[in-house]
Amino acid sequence: MGGFLSGLWKKEEPQKKPIKGIAPRLKNILTNNFRGIIGCLVPIAVLSWQFERYVPSKKVSIMWMWIIWFFLLQPVSVPVSGLIPVFFLPMSGCMSSAQTCECYMNENVVLFLLASMLLLVLNNSGMDRRIALSFLCSGDACQFSAKRLIFKASTAAFFLSMFSSRLIATATITQYVTPVLMSLKSSAKKGGADPDFDEMRYILNNAIQTASGIGSVAVVHSSYATLVFRGIFHEAPPRKKEFPDIFNYLQYSAFAFPVAFVMFVCNFTYHMMLANSVLGKPMTAGSMAEVRKQLLKYQAELPRKTTLHEKLSVLSTILYLFVFFFRWNQWIDGWSEFRTDPYSSNIPRIKDATTAAIFVIVLHTMPKSYGFLKYLDAEKKSELPPLKAESAILWWRFVDKNTNWGYFLVFGCAHAILNSARDTGLGEIISENFGTSFTGQPWNTSIFLVVFLTSLLCNMMTAAAACAVFLPFVMCMAPGAQLPWPNKVYIGALGVGVASSFGFCFPFMYTPAYFCHHTGKVPIKKMVKYSFIAVWICLIILWLALILWAPYLFDPEDDGIHWTIAQGAGKITIAEPTEPEA
Repeated sequence: MGGFLSGLWKKEEPQKKPIKGIAPRLKNILTNNFRGIIGCLVPIAVLSWQFERYVPSKKVSIMWMWIIWFFLLQPVSVPVSGLIPVFFLPMSGCMSSAQTCECYMNENVVLFLLASMLLLVLNNSGMDRRIALSFLCSGDACQFSAKRLIFKASTAAFFLSMFSSRLIATATITQYVTPVLMSLKSSAKKGGADPDFDEMRYILNNAIQTASGIGSVAVVHSSYATLVFRGIFHEAPPRKKEFPDIFNYLQYSAFAFPVAFVMFVCNFTYHMMLANSVLGKPMTAGSMAEVRKQLLKYQAELPRKTTLHEKLSVLSTILYLFVFFFRWNQWIDGWSEFRTDPYSSNIPRIKDATTAAIFVIVLHTMPKSYGFLKYLDAEKKSELPPLKAESAILWWRFVDKNTNWGYFLVFGCAHAILNSARDTGLGEIISENFGTSFTGQPWNTSIFLVVFLTSLLCNMMTAAAACAVFLPFVMCMAPGAQLPWPNKVYIGALGVGVASSFGFCFPFMYTPAYFCHHTGKVPIKKMVKYSFIAVWICLIILWLALILWAPYLFDPEDDGIHWTIAQGAGKITIAEPTEPEA
């Protein structure tokens, strides 16, 4: 009844006119349904035309192209596309169902899921908002010009994306600055002394999302693409073989953090120069004072004093990063040395997934404020706290809502592609044919081509998907290639993993660019225009770092990185205790 009464005053929607004629109908179908129609018809046609029953390598190559096509057009969601190998490989006879499903749950996939939870510790307590506003609100009114805002917002995004969820950090900072600039636009007079606040908003939000994407490559688990790259690299050797753990947290960040910092400095410098050239006019004193006033209002909404929950979240983040960084590395003895594989001294038996599981359990157990201690100290009944259970430092409902669970299917899809290509001989075919387009070039040129193509792919599909479809190709083309590719495949893999985070131009879901477009109201054309140079800046810096810095850091003796016997491949014996000598 209420719905009927409310419908009486509801504004009527304009009636849709029927589309008449064959040509207008075809145009309507292609305009509104091209993803579903073209996305599905092309794979069906290819399967019918190219499928060969007794050639397993051909089947895997068709599946690989099918997955790439689905990631590009997205007729279905990206995680659903990651399920293609689960039915295709067993039904085509390339791998069994058990072997295929094993690709979707292993140590690296578990780390992917658990590390995504740990990234939410600062976001769960609200400490990320306090840190972001402390950057944005710093300084007097003179510190709120366009260039200073670009610097402060970029710094906040770069810092928070390393230690918390880069998506939440980007959305939070964008939500603070966008309404401020939009309100200035509405109150500004035409032909006045103020710059174009719409263009200023476009540049500022673009600087935020690029800084967030750059910062997320500094730590292993801060970006989905980095975790996917690390997992694929460790899955590349044959069964019962394993690469040394060179991409542990400490060694990876020793490479990635300096590179990311140089990218960050060049990126915000570029956006400052962009603001100078595009805006033309500086902000007036009144506009800067208004920006400061509105940002301080956001800061006033936070609790004046830092809560115990926020302090515990910072302490927990520092602690789990310390344990991750000093678990194991090739430079100093880590705390996991007591469980090193007896057959391979450079492969620890305690992996990062174990470390992540410890902290996820502890942080879901420890209360956030320790109010229960008042039960021990209270002398009167009135001093007792409310009879209500306290939530933990890491609250499960918040974790469940903000963790992108579905992307573990993309992770497993990449493993399935790599394993099936290796088992069916497709890897050798790639190495002898298609791979020579890269490996046949001089070393520096081939690495540049790898980084360039990765940067191109991650601006055509989401970052994790780009890494999932291209890195298996790089790992397949290296073993049979000319030197130095077999010895330095880790450099190509590292280039794909880091460059996959350079998708600044288009707003794919679960990337910082998504919030730049949807929350920051930045048109896609402006994103492409302002991010094109930023992508090239990051690409060139990464290429130089891979050529000059990575070999020195990961392989100083220039012996190459080769796989060894995997943990558990041999019989494990426990040494008997011996009596000390007199």
